[in-house]
Amino acid sequence: MVMVRAKRLRLVDDVRRTLEEAILCGDMRPGDRLPVAQIAEEFNVSLTTVREALLMLENQGLVVNRPRQGAFVTRLSGQDAYELCQARALLESFAVTSGLDQIDADFIARLQTLVEEMRACTLPQDLPSLIRIDLAIHEAIIGLADSQRIFELWSGLSGQIGALIMRSTEQQASANSDIVGLHQELVDALATGDLDLARHTIVHHYLRDRSEYGDFADQVIETTDANLAVLAELKQAAQAR
Repeated sequence: MVMVRAKRLRLVDDVRRTLEEAILCGDMRPGDRLPVAQIAEEFNVSLTTVREALLMLENQGLVVNRPRQGAFVTRLSGQDAYELCQARALLESFAVTSGLDQIDADFIARLQTLVEEMRACTLPQDLPSLIRIDLAIHEAIIGLADSQRIFELWSGLSGQIGALIMRSTEQQASANSDIVGLHQELVDALATGDLDLARHTIVHHYLRDRSEYGDFADQVIETTDANLAVLAELKQAAQAR
């Protein structure tokens, strides 16, 4: 019984991985319908296996299920993309604010290695790898907060990063060199140890195309400083008890 279940789970993951690569490589475009019966026939698997694979892709933010219509490749609206970028910029700016003293030569070297791996990618065929590298870079940054709750909040947003990058490459014709350049700027800013520069660069990384970028960057800095001050006061109060 256990072996049968393990085999079925492998089938589900195989279907999920193949569909994920097809979506991220552009073989399936945002808005395309994903017919369950056709996919099941193509992969020679059950309808249940395909539905489970699509549910996993929905949890990753790559697929959206619409009642009585079926599953579709996610197409982020401009507002969805903006709110996602705002939230990630705010969380990562807080992480850098609270964990600036953890940014050492080893940390920067780790990020630089990831940037070089990203530089070796070729779009669109290596988009799945590029997205995994992107997540690794930003996961390292959010890890500076040393907070499980902050990490969970950030992780809840990360499922849609594939859809966000797809939207960028589709609508803005972003080349790999553009994406690499943005991440190199981020690593360079973190390497300076200049907190305000690092936070401004994080906001620019996510919201560079918005006219209100500068105002939002100032708000992020003010908010993260205020939140950090409150946390410090709470920690002191707890220690005094």
